[in-house]
Amino acid sequence: MLVEIARDKGPPRLSQNKRKCLPGAIRVLSLVGLVVLFVVTGTPGSMAAGNDQSPPDRSETVINTFRVMCTLELPNFERIDAMATALRMRSEADSKLNSPGDIVFRNKSWIGTLTTGPFVLLLDETSGPKGKATSCAIVGDVPDLDAFRADTVATMKLSPVPSPEMGSDGSRSFIWNGVFGQGTTLILRDFKPAGKPGAMLKLIAVDSPR
Repeated sequence: MLVEIARDKGPPRLSQNKRKCLPGAIRVLSLVGLVVLFVVTGTPGSMAAGNDQSPPDRSETVINTFRVMCTLELPNFERIDAMATALRMRSEADSKLNSPGDIVFRNKSWIGTLTTGPFVLLLDETSGPKGKATSCAIVGDVPDLDAFRADTVATMKLSPVPSPEMGSDGSRSFIWNGVFGQGTTLILRDFKPAGKPGAMLKLIAVDSPR
């Protein structure tokens, strides 16, 4: 994935409003840098081992992209939206729906390109009087679904794989609750029972009013 950063010739002068936004912008750009670093060069462990390592494979790049886009901080709609924009990802969907009871649904999706192939970034948020739930997911085809699951568990240091929940659409979902703290759920979903190659990694964070 290529990221082009434009630099001004002279030092910019920031208005008061822009100064207030600067910390958030710096955080987004820092995360963008991590996306590029992990996707292009692999994990920190492989980098530390030296230059003799082979390039990251498909499973590794998908997992690392999920880790940086969705897990370094709990999912936040505005931050991930800004990161996708900074990475110049191609927007595929953008919708907002107001429902009775002051409930608002927002979702966006983008297509990105890794050195090993394309992927989809999915971002959803449901907010209302009872709180807010935000999810961030990475979807991509991987050559071996069982190996991908094993790599995910090892890379993210997850507990033993739970029994999957089977869906009527031919999917199976492996679910870990509380991996990133109270109110968080990590889901690994694939369609192996249906004979399809795609896999999805999703993190959901629920923020209830106190």
